[in-house]
Order: sequence, then structure tokens, then C-alpha cells
Amino acid sequence: MTTDDTATTCTAAVTGAFLQCLATQDADGLGEFFADEVDWFVPGDPRATPWVGVRSRASEVPAYFRQLWSALVPGRSVVTVDAVLADGVEAAVFATFEHVAAPTGRPFRTGVALRLTVTGGRITRLHLHEDTATVAAAFAG
Repeated sequence: MTTDDTATTCTAAVTGAFLQCLATQDADGLGEFFADEVDWFVPGDPRATPWVGVRSRASEVPAYFRQLWSALVPGRSVVTVDAVLADGVEAAVFATFEHVAAPTGRPFRTGVALRLTVTGGRITRLHLHEDTATVAAAFAG
């Protein structure tokens, strides 16, 4: 097995475990997947969706997920993972998010691409790409 094969195997394993933990909404457990320093970016309008933006520390990850989940109607979310690709230290997750915004009761659906970088068994980068206009519209008062 080459170094690239070993990195790909590790990246795929960490990405799979991260997605499983995400499905159970274990905010503290999710924080454990991240390196102390992380390049985190979730785009959006912080006036409508205050959890968006930049993070740089693993310690910020659980609060992000708690804030996000508190803005969604419990039991009304469906996440469909279409594909997970891993190559070396990089992973891409293609999925569809369907949620209901708690403040407005509006449902929304957006395709997403999630880029993860895994170094030394920890996630060092998370960048989410989604239709931010659709998300913001669901939360607009």
C-alpha cells in the first residue's frame, strides 16, 4: 500500500465516522474529529443564519452544531448522502439537506458539497458549499 493509499483509507474512514456522528447529532463527539486548529468555512448571511462563518479551533465545533440544530425543527430534517469521494488527505461529500427553519416554519432544500481535509487522523479543513440564498430565505422574517 502506498502512502497515498494509506492516506485515502484514513480519510475515508474519518469521513465515514464523522458522517455517522453527524447523523446522531452528537455535537461533542463531532468536535473530537477535528484538529486543534481548523480551517472552517460555512458561507451565508450571519444576520439570517448566525451559525455561518469562519471557525479556527476544534473547541468551536460543538457550539456550531448546537446553534445550527436549535434553528431547525426537530425531527423534520432529512440528509441524503449521494456520494463520498476520498483521495489522499481530501474528501468530498455530495448530499442534499432538507430542513424546516424553526423561526419561520419554512421548509427548505439545498444540494451541498462538503470538502474535508484529514491530516494525522483529524479533520483540518471543513468547507461547506450550499445554496445560501435558499437557506437565508427560509429564515428571513
